Amino acid sequence: MTKYKTSNYNYLIDYNNKKLLFNGITGAGFCMSLDEYELLFPLLSDLSQFKENYPEDFLRLKELGYIVDEDFDEITYLKYKNREAVFLNKDYRLVINPTLECTFNCWYCYEKHPIGFMNADTIERVKNHLMLKIKNKEITSLNLSWFGGEPLMYYYEVILPLAKFAQKVCLENDVRYYSSITTNAYLIDEQMIDSFNDINMKGFQITLDGGRDRHNKIRNHNGQPSYDIILKNINLLCEKIDKIDIIMRINYDEKTLKLKGIDEILTDVKQENRDKIHINLQRVWQTFSKKHTINADLLKFIEKAKELGYKYASNNGGLTVGEYHTCYVSRINHLEINYDGKIYKCTARGYDDEYIVGEMLNNGAIKWNNKKICKVYATPAFDNEMCLKCIYLPICSGPCPQKMIETAYENLQSICLLRNTEQPIKDMIVNLYESSLKEKNLSI
Repeated sequence: MTKYKTSNYNYLIDYNNKKLLFNGITGAGFCMSLDEYELLFPLLSDLSQFKENYPEDFLRLKELGYIVDEDFDEITYLKYKNREAVFLNKDYRLVINPTLECTFNCWYCYEKHPIGFMNADTIERVKNHLMLKIKNKEITSLNLSWFGGEPLMYYYEVILPLAKFAQKVCLENDVRYYSSITTNAYLIDEQMIDSFNDINMKGFQITLDGGRDRHNKIRNHNGQPSYDIILKNINLLCEKIDKIDIIMRINYDEKTLKLKGIDEILTDVKQENRDKIHINLQRVWQTFSKKHTINADLLKFIEKAKELGYKYASNNGGLTVGEYHTCYVSRINHLEINYDGKIYKCTARGYDDEYIVGEMLNNGAIKWNNKKICKVYATPAFDNEMCLKCIYLPICSGPCPQKMIETAYENLQSICLLRNTEQPIKDMIVNLYESSLKEKNLSI
């Protein structure tokens, strides 16, 4: 006779005067009244009686992952799903830096900005690389993701010809094609947006540094303010690109969210465009302390964004359901090619030689530095005592893999996302639940 147990990853949260039951492995979530909760809770404490007296309800909760077989090892399952996601996922994310030059000179930027952009020889090697991946059937989809520097500085010289080539090859070989970009949006104009449509550029990450005055002090082009230009372009993108997905990243420090004018970021986006935008608040990395407390100003800003109709708003953005890995670096089918042809994995560590993980040959093949690569892929980032004991393991998947390499085992707590968040974990789970409802076009 099969015995059962409740999942180790069920989260019970107070939500809108109800109880939200959310499962971290399946992403299933449902709300119940307090009376319904009072009826359900005792049943979960005696699963044999629950199954006998309410078989249909029992089966439904089992299908959703709230109840599992007693001999089901959820941690082993998560390790297996991680290996599957890391090595078998054929969705290829190829990050290309057309240049490391930039229109701005933000004080906190970790990059150096040498003059130069991707030359014809490197472009040809990138084309050969794409041909190899596609012709050898190593990938089923391609996300051509542009980074920098400011990638749009060389849009017509590098991005457009490479994107058109990739799009054509993908179409001819039945490979799904998608293009995204991390840009400050300062150089965008209507002609460029029309071109974005031609190359299926639908994903954008655009950064602001606070309200108009604060932003313009940090992000300006040789002293010329950029805030109004960027907001104008965000609205234009929303109006002219169908099914666009914009992450509006807001960098903040101790002052940013307290200053007068911070809410204008939210109101300067037209109301009809807000449901296409995810607000992502990120603390400037130089201002991190060893442990942050809950940030009331940040929570107030997030609630305001929700009230004004944004797609969703979050801090960190590190919790997911069903991905089983920490970030894109965690997957073998991720690569970053710098403008000079050097090969990297992480986009958040600059481009010194110590971070080079391989060499792109003339035929487009990658000759890997196995000594470096094995450190990233040998084991899941969460395969350590701290993470394996954590009830939030399925939705977190462990620390940044690059930080894991750089951090001594005894100091792992210092890189734990959830120990350093300024937003309550329960709010982050609610974000997962609400964003799932929105994706399914269901009301919250």
